[in-house]
Amino acid sequence: MQYALTPQELAIRLGVAAACGFLIGIDREIKRKNLGVRVFLLVCLGSAGFTLILIEITNYYQVNFEDLSMDPTRIISGIVTGIGFLGGGAFLQNKGQITGAATGASIWVSGGVGVACGFGFYWHAGIITAYAVIVLAVIGHLRAKYRNDMKDDTEDAPNKGEESS
Repeated sequence: MQYALTPQELAIRLGVAAACGFLIGIDREIKRKNLGVRVFLLVCLGSAGFTLILIEITNYYQVNFEDLSMDPTRIISGIVTGIGFLGGGAFLQNKGQITGAATGASIWVSGGVGVACGFGFYWHAGIITAYAVIVLAVIGHLRAKYRNDMKDDTEDAPNKGEESS
């Protein structure tokens, strides 16, 4: 079977996805959130992996079945939906307070980073990752500093299993 990508290119794309997932997840880990580095690394790797498989499937069918047309965007749609479901699970509601929104949103962003890495769009992945880290670290700190109803996001979570985003 003829592959569209070399093993070296696969390794690079997955490596960049893992590095980006680590950078996004380290903020959540440092802030002692329930979902940390491993989750974000796996979301980026999984998204990149599905995207790489998509590239290979598309290549296989184009080479072997020239009259067959494929729509790769449908697989990306499935990735986004699945990650949205995972991110939605990070949201918690307790006594009218919603927590975990930043973690849920960053899971969703990590999926996009993984898809970008899978397609080899490293600049896109790097810039998205940089903005995500800035939003989580810098803006998260400023938000807590200027709102007297919130504690600093860098402190331990108030209770085990509770997350303030």
